[in-house]
This record gives sequence, structure tokens and C-alpha cells, in this order.
Amino acid sequence: MLSILALVPARAFDVQSLALHLHISGLSDAQPPLIVDDHLVLSVKGPYRYVGAAFAHEQWKEIHSFERNRYGIWVLAVPLPYGDAMNTVYRLVLDGLWAADPSNPERVRDPDTGATVSAVHFPARSRTVLGVWNPAKAGGAVFWFQGESGQRVCVAGSFNAWDPFIHEMTEVAPGSYRLELDLPPGEYYYVFVYRGESIPDPINSRLLYGRDGRPVSALTVASGK
Repeated sequence: MLSILALVPARAFDVQSLALHLHISGLSDAQPPLIVDDHLVLSVKGPYRYVGAAFAHEQWKEIHSFERNRYGIWVLAVPLPYGDAMNTVYRLVLDGLWAADPSNPERVRDPDTGATVSAVHFPARSRTVLGVWNPAKAGGAVFWFQGESGQRVCVAGSFNAWDPFIHEMTEVAPGSYRLELDLPPGEYYYVFVYRGESIPDPINSRLLYGRDGRPVSALTVASGK
């Protein structure tokens, strides 16, 4: 008699990190929440048809769906939010019913509903990353620049008639420069003046080219209304 084994390939998860993929695909049992490559990893074990999670810092508006790995463990990898460190709470959806995470011993009482929810800590995640960084803020802009320590770095733009001297940045840490400006609502263009060169913002993905063909960075200060 011949035994025929059906080989089922490991499920491919929609993640960009190899370390994260190996972690969630290799979980053979549910574990407490864990941070892996800027993602919060949740895992649940049980004969459920559907598992999801909703978070208080998202005002409970979105339910993130888990997937099953090759061991039958429900897994979810949620990107950490950009910004300061924060504590938040979350609930699971187990076949349509709200529940605390059975693998997470950290639990608190929701003051609004009285329900038991699971608690988790998100570490700080820098916003100064290309594709994420937006210098505009309510009523102005915050500029960051990384270079050699002890340099004079200025911001020139459409808000100061492209003056290369008037707005000098402050070195807040060795090689890290910062400048905060109050600006009315509108569209602005700017560059950094560093060692006599005009440099567009390396972490601002909004890159445009002026009439002379030189690259400049753009930002939009929205109205506070």
C-alpha cells in the first residue's frame, strides 16, 4: 500500500520584512504581543472561523483581520504608528464576539463600556522617514536636517524670498538641526542651504523642479478651520 502525502506550502503573508515573515509563519502556538520589525504581532489559537482586532487609538473604527499560518495559529502583524511612545488597548473579534486577548495577561477595564480589554505599549517610531515625514503642521512647519556637527544650516524658501541667511536652524543634537516656523495656510517651496549648496529636503517625498530645473521641496500648510 502506498501512502500519498499532500504537501501544503506555507502561507505567504503580505509583509515586507523577512524576519517578520519568518516569525509569524513559524509560530506554532499563541504568544503574548511582541514587537518585530516595527510591527505589533498578535497571535490566537483556537477553532475559530474568523479572528480580528480593533484598537482604541484608531477609535475602534477598523478591524484588522488575522490569517492562519501553517500551524493553524491565527496571526496578525500591525505596523506601529509613527510618533511618540504610547499606551493603547485593543479587543479581539472571535467569530463575531468581542473578547480580550487570551494570550495577553495585561488587561484593563474600559471606562466607557466596562468591558475587559487588552493593553499594549507602542514604542516611539520616528516620523523623520522618507515617505512619512511631512514638515507641515497646524499653523506652520517644522524642518529637520541631518548633516555634520557644527555647521550653519539655513532654510530658504518662498516664505522668505529665498533668502539663504534669515532662517538659521538650531543644532539640537550632534549633526541634527531643527527649525520651527509659523506660516499662514498655503503652498510653500523650500530648500536647505548647507555648505553653500541648496539641497531639497531628503525626507520629504514631495519633490518638484523649478523653472531653472533645480529640485525644491514642497509643503502645504492647511487652514486650521
